[in-house]
Amino acid sequence: MQAVPDPRCDRKTKHDHAEVLVCLVIGFLAGRTTIRRSLKWCSHHLQWLQKYMPLENGIASPSTACRLLIGIDEELFAFEFMEWIGEILNTKGLHLAIDGKALRAAMSRVNGYRAPMVMNVIEAVTGLVLAQLPIQNKDCEITAIPELLKLLDIRESTITIDAIGTQSEIMEQILKQKGHFVLTVKKNQPQAYEEIMKYFGEMSEDYKKVKKEPDFRPRHAEMMAEYEEVYNQEKNRDRYEHRWYKVCHDVSLLTKTQKEWPYLKTVGHVRQVRIPLERDLEGEDVTPDVDTFLRKGSRRKPKPVEGDDKSSDIQDVGMISDRVLSAEELGQLKRQHWSIENRLHHVLDETFREDRSPAKKSKNNLALIRKIAYNILRIAMMSESYPKIMTEMMDNFCDDLSLIEKYVFSGINSL
Repeated sequence: MQAVPDPRCDRKTKHDHAEVLVCLVIGFLAGRTTIRRSLKWCSHHLQWLQKYMPLENGIASPSTACRLLIGIDEELFAFEFMEWIGEILNTKGLHLAIDGKALRAAMSRVNGYRAPMVMNVIEAVTGLVLAQLPIQNKDCEITAIPELLKLLDIRESTITIDAIGTQSEIMEQILKQKGHFVLTVKKNQPQAYEEIMKYFGEMSEDYKKVKKEPDFRPRHAEMMAEYEEVYNQEKNRDRYEHRWYKVCHDVSLLTKTQKEWPYLKTVGHVRQVRIPLERDLEGEDVTPDVDTFLRKGSRRKPKPVEGDDKSSDIQDVGMISDRVLSAEELGQLKRQHWSIENRLHHVLDETFREDRSPAKKSKNNLALIRKIAYNILRIAMMSESYPKIMTEMMDNFCDDLSLIEKYVFSGINSL
């Protein structure tokens, strides 16, 4: 925190800026998810905190902390954050997921009530945040992603982005930095999407016929020689999820590979069907099978919704990559990508109350404070024997001050 420049005039400061930032992080670690509550928790533990920081004038007021967050240079703060996490986790050869998150409570009349956003990068396996880049709104994502990539060392790493990132400029930027990509193709790339749906639909039909009739002659024999698919099913909370992952290494099925995307090595298709769990009066599972659900729906979903939204019951998307991937590898990367939604964005909103924070001028620096606390909690969850639940880990930091001493004041070893 000392590396972050203090924006205030020296003559008017009573509290060291680094101490204020550390107190905010500690408050969030202890589950106090607002500036006021964070500083109040620190005030109650002032004597203990003075073992590690001078805090000559006690704990700063919320207004002082707010002014400090407003004044701190956002780019420099984000850079120092990247330097800090870069010393803990080497990003080379990992799976990095990129996605944007809206700061809904920070909407203002000036922006036409459009939510500002932050582009986040996480390491998909550990869930650790590697970087953030504030953007004005969702329309800016396409131009922001290349700028965000330039800040990262992505050598040998695989980058996954939702359909918004399926742009030639972004693919070329990743390859220029010696990384790899697995990107989603939806209707924003109409030609590629239609070709994937057509050819994979036909190959999937022929694949089933070949398994039943070995002498059957498929329509696309050359493509079928490079075709593979896997199916899996799992029960996830209150629903069954059925997934089909299909890949073809004959990328000529896409017209764009001839000129715009010559670097593709794998084209894929992912079909997902989610069926809500149903039980009868005796508690027996009476959830319909996939075919019945697609034809008739179910009691809870009389008309299954088909589309690209996260809430859709039936989803069909294409996938492209510059790597040679099996169907199983494609499925694993697809599932891991959504850790940025499930393990970061959901946690920020539900646990850290980010979607309810009214901060506007300080929103980006406050978002970074949350991510510092989030990363420390994630690291502690990997290292300690406590239950792997974020809210419980916050309780542990609140009740066991030795955890704060270990992870805040003693430093964190490289993973």
